[in-house]
Amino acid sequence: MHGIVGFVSDDSPRMSPTRISDPKAVLAVTHPLRMRLLGELSRRGTARVVDLASGLGEPANSVSFHLRQLAKYGLIEENPERSENGRERWWRMTSDRGFEIDLDAMRQLEGGEAAVGVLRRVAEGHVLALHRAIQEPPAPADLPSGQQRTISDDFAVRLSDTELQQMRREFAELLDRWTDTSRTLNDVDDGVERRAYYGVVMAALVEDIGATTYGPPKEQQQ
Repeated sequence: MHGIVGFVSDDSPRMSPTRISDPKAVLAVTHPLRMRLLGELSRRGTARVVDLASGLGEPANSVSFHLRQLAKYGLIEENPERSENGRERWWRMTSDRGFEIDLDAMRQLEGGEAAVGVLRRVAEGHVLALHRAIQEPPAPADLPSGQQRTISDDFAVRLSDTELQQMRREFAELLDRWTDTSRTLNDVDDGVERRAYYGVVMAALVEDIGATTYGPPKEQQQ
C-alpha cells in the first residue's frame, strides 16, 4: 500500500485481466445496462445492488438480474470482504485489471464472428461518442477559466516490441493508481465535487491504420 493510492502489486492474482473467449459472454457484456454496471463497479471497486441502482437511476430488480448475468459469465463476483453478514451482497469485478477479449480464440467458436462484429460496432460507438465529447464539450458555467474537463492528446513514437510492452505496462500502472485513488475517495465526504470520467488509451502501427496524420495511405507508400 502506498498512501491513499493503495496500489496493488503485480503478483496479486486479481491483477491479471479476466480473459473472455465465449461469444455468449461478449453478447452479455455488450448489453447497454451491463456495460454501465461494469463501468460503475470499475469506478467504485465494490457496490451493492442498491448503490448501483441509485447511481444509474435504474430499478433495483433490473440491476440485480443483470448483475447475475454478468456473474454467470465470470465477469463479476461477490466480494467476500464486504458480504460477511450474508444479508447484503456486495459485488466487484473478478479482476482489478478488468477483462481482455481473445478475438482469435473467439473466432474459432460457433457464433464467434458475429460476436466480434457486435463488439466492433460497440467499440466504434464508444470511440465516436468520446471523440464528440472532446471536440464539442459543453461549457459549464461553474468551470474556472482555463480549466478543462477532458483529456485529449496524441503521440507518435518509434519503438521495439520490448519498448512498446514497457510503455504499455507504464500506462497500466498509471491508470491503476488513479483507479485506486478514485475508489478510495468514492465514499469520502470531504465536500469536494468529483465527476465520473471514461477514457480509452489506444495505439497501433501506422501502416495498420492506413491514412493518418503521420503518413499517406498504404497504396500511396509504394
